[in-house]
Amino acid sequence: SAALEQGVAELGRLDIVIAQAGVAGMKGDPPMQAWTDVIDTNLVGVINAIHVSLPHLSEGGSIIATGSTAAMMDTSKKDMPGKDPGGYAYVHAKRALSAFIHDLATNLAPRMIRANAVHPTNCNTDMLQSEPMYRSFRPDLEHPTRADAEPAFGVQQAMPIPYIEPGDISNMVLFLASDESRYVSGMQMRVDAGGYLKWYDFHI
Repeated sequence: SAALEQGVAELGRLDIVIAQAGVAGMKGDPPMQAWTDVIDTNLVGVINAIHVSLPHLSEGGSIIATGSTAAMMDTSKKDMPGKDPGGYAYVHAKRALSAFIHDLATNLAPRMIRANAVHPTNCNTDMLQSEPMYRSFRPDLEHPTRADAEPAFGVQQAMPIPYIEPGDISNMVLFLASDESRYVSGMQMRVDAGGYLKWYDFHI
């Protein structure tokens, strides 16, 4: 809040909010601390950033929250409940954020302020390119390397790629921040190389 107030005081106004925060509590220890850390960062942290911005936004403003393809995965079957609270917290946080953006957009629409979510699949960042993530994709190996894990990364996409690049997300954010998307609101913009297509039938 203090940083935002300082920025508005120096620059005069606020038009675009990019609310992005994420940690992956992959099999964190202690397990329930992993749950708490992920929820506090990925959900509460993002909502806090949006909430402090609301008094400063006016007509034409745009809110963009970073979700995840994890928000749309079918996780109805849980073979080992309680084994990975951090992983489940990641899914829960992104799903809750998606619903939050939908309802927020509904309430901001009469004020001509937009709110949308962007949902990346595997993205070529330090979060993906890390030993805990390699182990998550290759649990059959004790110390998997990037070379071991990358063939498994493709399981999440319909297109035959292991991951997208950060620039692919930046381009969607740029569109949602621009006047070209002035009538786009309440959308769940999937930049997932067709990952959603692998899990769900078509519906409007």
